[in-house]
Amino acid sequence: MPTRRSTILGLLGMATTLPASPAIAQGGMAPIKIRVASVISSAWLPLWVAKDKSLFLDKGLDVEIMTVQNLSTTIGALGRQLDISGATAIDIVKAAAGGLDVVGVCGNTLETAANRQMRLIAGNQSGITSIDQLAGKTVGTPSINGVVHIATLLALKRGGVDPKSVRFIEMMFPNMVDQLKAQRVDAVEEVEPFVSALNKAGQVDLGDPMLQVGDPVTLTCWMANGTWARANPEAIARFVSALEEARAHIAGYEVDARGILAKWTRLPNDVIESIVLPTYSTALTARHISAWIEAMRETGQLSAELNPSSLVLK
Repeated sequence: MPTRRSTILGLLGMATTLPASPAIAQGGMAPIKIRVASVISSAWLPLWVAKDKSLFLDKGLDVEIMTVQNLSTTIGALGRQLDISGATAIDIVKAAAGGLDVVGVCGNTLETAANRQMRLIAGNQSGITSIDQLAGKTVGTPSINGVVHIATLLALKRGGVDPKSVRFIEMMFPNMVDQLKAQRVDAVEEVEPFVSALNKAGQVDLGDPMLQVGDPVTLTCWMANGTWARANPEAIARFVSALEEARAHIAGYEVDARGILAKWTRLPNDVIESIVLPTYSTALTARHISAWIEAMRETGQLSAELNPSSLVLK
């Protein structure tokens, strides 16, 4: 008897070869509607490319995109107002630890040593030149116990610093630049394109904590309510297939892809051109989730017993 994973992989292959769903090809039923949430970031460019280049529609999907401020707020809406949401592996792990039925359906971006999106950066007037000097200091973070923060805690611990000795203040990525320059914080957990701006301004690069978790390591992914995901394998297979085509389009037609990025982010052209695009990948396995479970355990942020295989759609 075929497993659910083999069924999905088979459907994914079918979705890749067919230009549209059978219903569309026969001029019958309407496309499958999927409600998707993301934030404004270059990480989610494949979603926008798939939408604007009609790749979803070609797969028989009518994808409605909702833009939110914080992806962690979408978990409660999954299976109700939303079908699929952007996420991090940490979001999935924390939801499962809280007893929610949430699964990862595919990957989105990877952090690699060859293409680093995140950096821990100290102010050039702080006197800090290495991570082991952060004890007793103040660090800006986008979200306490979020994916970037967990990576920083892990790097601190492995660097000989008690994470409890560091004071963390939550702030949005765009605000970190000014907060660091004003010396209201000693360092920040920053991501592109702000990393490049801070480096050009002469701030101090303390390295990429994300690589303490793994190299490569899953940075962002896609999640869904487990019940909905298990009941809709064809829709998910077609969604993943469209994202794969979008990834290929970005690689082959980067100028066009950056134009789509400009449209959705409304950033000026000089900023769009300077952005270092992430490494996009739809791969997501139990191993990718397990790396973050281990990181959370090592930093004392997780006590629940979880099976990483149950957190990825099979």
